[in-house]
Amino acid sequence: MQIRHSKETPQDIVREPGAKQVRLRRLIDTTDGADRFVLTEFAMAENGASPPHYHDWEHELYIIEGTMGVVIPGEDRTETVVAGDVVFIPRDEPHGFVTGPTETCRFLVVAPTERPPVRNFFLSEEPYEFSASADAAGGGHQ
Repeated sequence: MQIRHSKETPQDIVREPGAKQVRLRRLIDTTDGADRFVLTEFAMAENGASPPHYHDWEHELYIIEGTMGVVIPGEDRTETVVAGDVVFIPRDEPHGFVTGPTETCRFLVVAPTERPPVRNFFLSEEPYEFSASADAAGGGHQ
């Protein structure tokens, strides 16, 4: 068993294509001995984005604090989620996340460790973006 505070886990910058102002903490990962599920905390600063993508596995989200939009490209719409909301994303369903100029959001993601051959399909060709000002804007949460 392991018990630790989430802030003891280092943050990384999300570097997927098109990602903007997003950090993550791998709170429970395979390196901790997890063999079925991993738990990751994401922090999006103002004007953040995890652009539309899809993959071979489902995952679940729990919104810890803040507000963001869940982008549903197949339906050409964005749903707003707030602290306390939960989201289930089935495998192969395109989705993305965005925050506006006055929004930040922290959320947890549960995903399986035993993924089919890892295939992420990013629907953006833009490079990732991250600036140190994201920490000051609420995306850092040291």
